[in-house]
Amino acid sequence: MGLYELGEVVAERRIAMVLPDGGMSELVVRLGRPHPDPLPGGDWCCPFQIEGLGDGAVDAAFGVDSLQAMLLAAYRVRLLLTGHAEQTSARLDWLGQPDLGLRVDPGLVPPDVTTRNAYLAAADVAAVLLRTPVLAEHWTSPSALPYYSTGGLARHLANQITRTAELLDVAPGHTAIDVLAHFTGSGWVTTGADEADNTDIRERGERAAAETDAARLAVEVDGALAKLRRTVPAQPPYRIVDLGDWGLTVDDFLLTRLLELVVHADDLAVSLDLPTPEMPTAATELTTDLLTRIAAWRHGPLAVVRALSRRERAPETISAL
Repeated sequence: MGLYELGEVVAERRIAMVLPDGGMSELVVRLGRPHPDPLPGGDWCCPFQIEGLGDGAVDAAFGVDSLQAMLLAAYRVRLLLTGHAEQTSARLDWLGQPDLGLRVDPGLVPPDVTTRNAYLAAADVAAVLLRTPVLAEHWTSPSALPYYSTGGLARHLANQITRTAELLDVAPGHTAIDVLAHFTGSGWVTTGADEADNTDIRERGERAAAETDAARLAVEVDGALAKLRRTVPAQPPYRIVDLGDWGLTVDDFLLTRLLELVVHADDLAVSLDLPTPEMPTAATELTTDLLTRIAAWRHGPLAVVRALSRRERAPETISAL
């Protein structure tokens, strides 16, 4: 069940979907009437629903006025539909129009929103995984990651959503470093799993997991994600997220959280003996690009090239993390 109510439908579009086996189905897009966001400090909210996509839950987009909220809703609908078509190899059509006739320029969205869209889409996937009922059954069981319980791993995955919402709520920083320097300067990347930096992260996660349960964690994640859907698109590109020892531009920061979401969603799915959920194409491409850069720093670019192209000369590992 979604977090939002569709209310009065003010616009509807029916989109044909041709499946890989030649079968046909229909997706129905509905936009609800925009209304003021009830949360403190909120602007405007436009609910929307795509019937025939997933469970058809109602989602929402947010803008500074009712028109921008509606434009952003149409924008998100197009992204969700094209992402679904890529993942399922289905062909979508509405009167033969490019972009299903949903191409809009919603305004107040930074020119390069790829990382932001990918982060929000990956967070959606992770949130679904964190809501799976089987998580409660495995909460105290060992996870697929050494030293982590399944609950501790779930808490760590959830932090990539909840902690992001918290950091975007505080005052911005003043100086930023390059995203690669963020990893090369972090002890948890450069030291072993048994050393202090990694041990501290695990212990914090385990303590936090012991203070909650799967049901409460899912509610916390859903609340933070609802907030991020409003705050992430509205961030100015020059915003610096203060991480204490250093800062990152907002898009670089979200890229680091995206990597964590993609990697640990796989870890958690394996821990629960579930199929790893498919991430949006942009999310996996951005993650593999960043991992390749980190791997080249750790092992040298030649080792990465050989691992990807010359099995007979490939090093034993080019693991980035």
